[in-house]
Amino acid sequence: MMSLSDKKEIWRGMPQETPEQQLWADNYYDAELIPMAQERFRGHYASEKGDYYGLFLLMGPLWELSTFSVALFEPQNVHIFCRKEQALQVKLLQQNLGLDDGSLCCTYIQGEDIPSLYRVMKKQHDIWDSVGRTAIDITGGSALAAPAAAMAAACLDIDVYRIESQYLPAYHHHDPGTERLCRIPAVTSVIGMD
Repeated sequence: MMSLSDKKEIWRGMPQETPEQQLWADNYYDAELIPMAQERFRGHYASEKGDYYGLFLLMGPLWELSTFSVALFEPQNVHIFCRKEQALQVKLLQQNLGLDDGSLCCTYIQGEDIPSLYRVMKKQHDIWDSVGRTAIDITGGSALAAPAAAMAAACLDIDVYRIESQYLPAYHHHDPGTERLCRIPAVTSVIGMD
């Protein structure tokens, strides 16, 4: 069986000058590299796996990074926040993870409509909280949405995560196998509440 490093070398060696070549390289990346990187990530962070009923995702144009927290935590429900033009990325994420329509919900946020983000998070959290714990992955959030979602999570006592990785500008993708799980500690765990 080929290693992740071997497959990365194949991918990096694929021609990507034309749209067709780019499509071949992207399909190879999605089908061969991402599943191997997810498996490696799950093994490395197995002790971090929380028992989450629901997971919020802030998804950006790189849908692949959003799959890592879902693959690790295996929540029963996933609620994605993204822009309408990222509908294709939502479908790619859904296909990659094998999520059915009943366990996936998507809210399209127009522009930087942070009040809508807050309202939807609160309403969804109230439903999920009666069943189990909730987490949020802010990896794909914009410079405004990510901190806003983290602030809402603090108010709702939701665990906050971010996936860090090395980005390869020449290939327009992150480098599979470099993913790191970062848990942002709850404010109350450090400064307490009076």
